[in-house]
Amino acid sequence: MTRSPFLLPVLLACSSLTVMAGSTIAPSLPSLEQHFGDEPNADYWVRTILTIPSLFTALVAPFAGFLADKLGRRALLIAGVILYILSGSSGLWLDGLTEILIGRALLGLAVGTTLVCSMALLTDHYQGAERDRAMGVQASAMSFGGILFISAGALLADVSWRGPFAIYLVPVLLIPFIYIFVSKPPVQEPEPGAVEGVFPLRHALMIYGVGFITMIAFYAIPAQLPYFAQDLGAESLKTAGFAIALNQICTAIGSLAYRRVRSHFANWTILAISFAMVGAGFVVLAAAGSLTLMFIAMPIIGFGMGLNYPNMSTWLMARIPSTMRGRASGGLSMSIFIGQFISPFVSLPIANSYGLDAAYLAIGTACLAAIALPALLMSMRSQQASVSQKT
Repeated sequence: MTRSPFLLPVLLACSSLTVMAGSTIAPSLPSLEQHFGDEPNADYWVRTILTIPSLFTALVAPFAGFLADKLGRRALLIAGVILYILSGSSGLWLDGLTEILIGRALLGLAVGTTLVCSMALLTDHYQGAERDRAMGVQASAMSFGGILFISAGALLADVSWRGPFAIYLVPVLLIPFIYIFVSKPPVQEPEPGAVEGVFPLRHALMIYGVGFITMIAFYAIPAQLPYFAQDLGAESLKTAGFAIALNQICTAIGSLAYRRVRSHFANWTILAISFAMVGAGFVVLAAAGSLTLMFIAMPIIGFGMGLNYPNMSTWLMARIPSTMRGRASGGLSMSIFIGQFISPFVSLPIANSYGLDAAYLAIGTACLAAIALPALLMSMRSQQASVSQKT
């Protein structure tokens, strides 16, 4: 079957929903905290509104991956988008903090299903250098989607804390396009590094670990930056929203550059470059005594993140058999969203005790220390190969 030229744009739009799930409401967090200020532990629970979809995405992703492998990707993708629309927009009419948290949990189930299916479909339809390009464009589309949705959320947050929830109605436009343009993938040749019927568990777990660490750092931006901007003297929620959008723009640029970077460097090297840039950006952010320095830090962090997203996906799928890509996508999604969920619980205790600048410094230092991880993993792999050759 001939691949539709609209297939990639439709799958990219589906992928962008994952960014929209959390970051869209980030600029309204201070307003939400003010509205629910009488609730016990409101500061924690309001931040959880942002991150609880990540927990439920992590829980459902492995099961969604298994179902995608067994039952097919397209029907499951459509079901995920429908649930996404209903649960995501629930904040428009729900009044209680508990009810909103339940709606956000259901949104996480929808995100897990949507992300797993769209990632598996991308790797089904594209191989080799074409896949490197598709994954880079996918990560870029997710970032540009984040720019659009976060900017819209920032504008609507100044009107009402409910405003950003209306944006979740937009994906209703996607459903007919998925039905029409998402086709069954062609029969593919086995991947050079893959063995049919064998799941490369150690390879996958290593990349899942990278995704987990990356997301702890990433979500410290939308979850904490609105408060950090206020500490630096921002008078409007738009300031933090536009700073987050700038971060997303540079993430998109980094992802678009991935294919060219990948043609010159190995996955290990790209991982080290990414950790170095993200770590340096957080150190600059921690030292920021003004809004200007805060804005300077955003591109450094964003470009590093932009390189890492497609690098993880292409690196993982290079050794995954075609019949197991749903499960591989589910595992990566689980690690990414567990990292997103626990991110505030990592940064908030440090911020409450020592300030947000200390929390950002701790994250930056950890990322810089993680530069040693690629070299360590490469050394371990070389030693294993040497032992295998001797035996």
